[in-house]
This record gives sequence, structure tokens and C-alpha cells, in this order.
Amino acid sequence: MILYETLFVVHPEKGPRMKEFIERFKKVIEGQDGTMAAVDEWGARDLAYRIEKQARGFYTLLRYHATGKAVDELERNIRLTDGILRYLTVRADESTPTVSPSTPRYVEDTRRSDDPRRNEDPRRHAEEGVPKAVEPPVE
Repeated sequence: MILYETLFVVHPEKGPRMKEFIERFKKVIEGQDGTMAAVDEWGARDLAYRIEKQARGFYTLLRYHATGKAVDELERNIRLTDGILRYLTVRADESTPTVSPSTPRYVEDTRRSDDPRRNEDPRRHAEEGVPKAVEPPVE
């Protein structure tokens, strides 16, 4: 069995029925001898461009082990389901973890290489607290 990921976007008015869609698609996969690995609901997000005059949609990612026949059947059911704006199925790599868009991301240090603070521990300043105001020298 191969690991697949299917991401689908649901019309905002059909958002409350999201659990129903997920259960229906799980049954399709399991009915074709597939196994669910994970279901990740991303919630309502802005679309990159308008689809059917909608600017937002409810995103859900399904990860599952299945055959090509099961993927075909799942995609057929998605196409026939009223309220699905878009979907995409990809063959996933077992060793690559899926990162939810809601998880915090690592921010790269963008300070210049000649900045003397570049090699300092960033937690050091957080522990010291907020620096006090410095008074200008009196002449």
C-alpha cells in the first residue's frame, strides 16, 4: 500500500457538514481496503483566488495508505459531492512529515553576518527583560 494525501476545500456554507464529508471519504477509503493514517482539519482559510465567487473555504487533509483504485474511487466521490470547491491528491513520501499550517514555523536569523549579536543566544535577552531607558549624557 502506498501513502497518499488528499487535500480538499469545502464551500464556506457547507463548513458545518465537514465531519459528514470526512466520515464519507473515510468509508470510501476503508471500503477499498485502505487505511487512514491521519485527518488534519485546517479550518477556514483564505483562498489564493476566488473559486465559484468564494474567497474562503474549509481545508481538510486526509493521509491514508491505499491502492490506485481506492484513490480513483475517492476522487470520483469527491467530484460527485456538492460543496467541494477543489481537491488535490498526491503520492506522499513516508519519511517526510506533514506540517500543519497552524504549527509555528522556524524563523531564520536574518541579521547580517557582521552583526556582533548574531552568535548570541536569543533567549538571553528575553530572560533579562525589557531594557531600561538610558538617559542622555549631561554636558
